[in-house]
Amino acid sequence: MIGTLRAHIEHKLSAAELIPMPFPHLIIEEFFPPEVYRLILEANPFRNNTGAEWFSAANAPTKTPTPYWARRQINFHQHQPIQASPEHRAFWEAIKTCFLGDHWFVRLIFAKYREYFLMRFGELAEAPEFPDLLRKELFLQRHEPGFYIGPHTDIPTRIFTCIFSFADRTGFEEYGTQLCVHRNPLVRCWGNNHYPPDDFIVRKVAPYQPNNFFLFFKTRQSFHAVKAIDASVPNQRYGMQFQLYEPPRGLFNDLSEPDLMTAKLYK
Repeated sequence: MIGTLRAHIEHKLSAAELIPMPFPHLIIEEFFPPEVYRLILEANPFRNNTGAEWFSAANAPTKTPTPYWARRQINFHQHQPIQASPEHRAFWEAIKTCFLGDHWFVRLIFAKYREYFLMRFGELAEAPEFPDLLRKELFLQRHEPGFYIGPHTDIPTRIFTCIFSFADRTGFEEYGTQLCVHRNPLVRCWGNNHYPPDDFIVRKVAPYQPNNFFLFFKTRQSFHAVKAIDASVPNQRYGMQFQLYEPPRGLFNDLSEPDLMTAKLYK
């Protein structure tokens, strides 16, 4: 299965158009082969597993009111066990191996947008050991009613994010990921905090629809958001994410001063 699935994904990504605005991204419909997507819906592990909180209310990482605890995850990168039939466990092990088993997927995204990696990491990006220096996450997710997240650009160490939508029907596209721009074109953010939606304009939505794939790259303007989920959204906005990061304190020994980005006049 893994070899066939990888060949299918390679074809899908090679044919996809990379769109630069409002930040670099691409969207692919019918991402998985039909027989694989059928099993993704059939083997939905949230029918038998609650999932872990993204963050608890006590450990929320920012000062914003984002209800982190309403997003539940099954963290494949942490080898979180699931209660499922042997057939379904084997299926998810194959999905996990496909994306995490080696550096195949990271190298595939690198090939799609090599210029981004070279701009951000320089010649190190082409070194054979480069993928070994990075962190990968892969998890299934669901969202309890009331979950939302305001516009944000992700933490500074994020490199790219892939969001897989596992809807079982159409009609709920608006609950996908919103691509936003600030009303003030001079606003940017290195990351971490979430902001009020009223300060932003939604330029596009990567739809929550069956078998949809959304990839975007971390920039200072990659503001994205999700509108509030209600009980009508099928399968609680069931999906999957693949995320690539630098190490927690960054990949490089940065010589910048802490106030590098503050306004100064040099004479």
